[in-house]
Amino acid sequence: MKLSTIFAAIIGAVIAGGGTAYYYQQDQNPAVSQSAFPVLALDKAHPGEINSSSLVNLSNGVRSVPYTLDAEAGLFYKIAVTGALRAQISVLQNGMLVANSNQSDSKASASVLAFKAETGGKYDVIVSGIDANAYGPFSVTATPLKSYVGGVVEAGMDITEIAMGRKQSFTLEVKEPAVYTIDMKADQGQVDPYLDLLDRSGREIASDDDGGDNYDAKIQTYLDAGTYTIQTSSALGADTFNGTYRLIINKADIPEVSLKSGDVLTVNGEKQAGLYMGDQQNFSFELAQPTFVNLKVDALGFDADVELDGLPISFPRRQNDGSTRAILPAGTHTVSIDGSQQGVYELTLGGNNLPPNVDDPRITPGQSIHAIMQSGADRVTHTLTIAQAGNYVIDLGSPSFDTYLSLQKDGFVIAENDDIDYNNDNLDSRVEVALQPGEYQIQVTMWNQPTRSRDYTLAVERK
Repeated sequence: MKLSTIFAAIIGAVIAGGGTAYYYQQDQNPAVSQSAFPVLALDKAHPGEINSSSLVNLSNGVRSVPYTLDAEAGLFYKIAVTGALRAQISVLQNGMLVANSNQSDSKASASVLAFKAETGGKYDVIVSGIDANAYGPFSVTATPLKSYVGGVVEAGMDITEIAMGRKQSFTLEVKEPAVYTIDMKADQGQVDPYLDLLDRSGREIASDDDGGDNYDAKIQTYLDAGTYTIQTSSALGADTFNGTYRLIINKADIPEVSLKSGDVLTVNGEKQAGLYMGDQQNFSFELAQPTFVNLKVDALGFDADVELDGLPISFPRRQNDGSTRAILPAGTHTVSIDGSQQGVYELTLGGNNLPPNVDDPRITPGQSIHAIMQSGADRVTHTLTIAQAGNYVIDLGSPSFDTYLSLQKDGFVIAENDDIDYNNDNLDSRVEVALQPGEYQIQVTMWNQPTRSRDYTLAVERK
């Protein structure tokens, strides 16, 4: 086929990005044939360049470089162009447009196109600038795609698939219990990745839309050995699921599990691991004296909800590790771990003696104390002893941080308050509650760990 014939055949093919029909400048030598095009050897990067001597579309000035690909019938192929050139790609066979990259981002520096070779033979792969101002070097690679749709996948695989406008399924074989990560990364086309993970019976274990980088999808969860189903689709609907994407499956090394719900923790700073399978896990620990406690939890495979003495510890957004440093009184304290999905966690509990300038955190009715939230701590627990039944008012205020007040007994929250009057900027805390004789805990909390010591006032009065 003559060069002039090949490019004349593209007339009328509307390519996204240029938005107009292609009409290329014919070579002065009409005897130049398709066989003169550089051949794209599979899995090999071929350097090229768009410059002023490249073939030009006379209607819009876009320039192009043609290649030849020998394709096998029934196989999928991925054409990737990288480099300085802002590129788009077209594929033709016998002068008919088979596919184009629909590249619409004028700032893009890479383009990817996947297509199916319905018949075997030679295909024309055309690398073009995205507009008339696109010049520069590039590298083009043609890769055959082995499809695993409907087949078996396992940990350690990184595969590229092409979506054809419908949801796709894969059988995941898990050989040993561990935390597994499944990443679905958009490569090209109308792919806003969406993932579903199902068990053998078809029950959904986990799903995700934007848990990965950008708008990619990611699932990380603990799985026992067995067979599961991964379903891939588009968050915009299966009918828009067109283009290529990567499916990456990895297995994470997990620590030896030693914790089980109900265990008594030792305050020694050593790291211990537990397995979360969907049910809340509860632990306790004893303090012989008021202690500066450091609690840290690292979760792998699930989003953990961790509470110390009934109040949550904070986790940074999109991270699965949280910690708290709290001044706690002598006695029994509790830690609970809950969350979504399943996974492994590591728990570290350490303690230090209180600084010399910190008093024993006890308070009695009729008393008002001035106390210090030590640098690095985010909560302090005071012990309140009630000798006479009645109605009590507990006030907490600070000139330097937003307070949060919680009154507890035997591990249960009786009353709590964040702001007395938020609308009028009164961020102090107050609770009014009827109490029976006994011992209670007042927990003073600030949500962000301070970089310096901050003072507060705590008062208890019987009405």
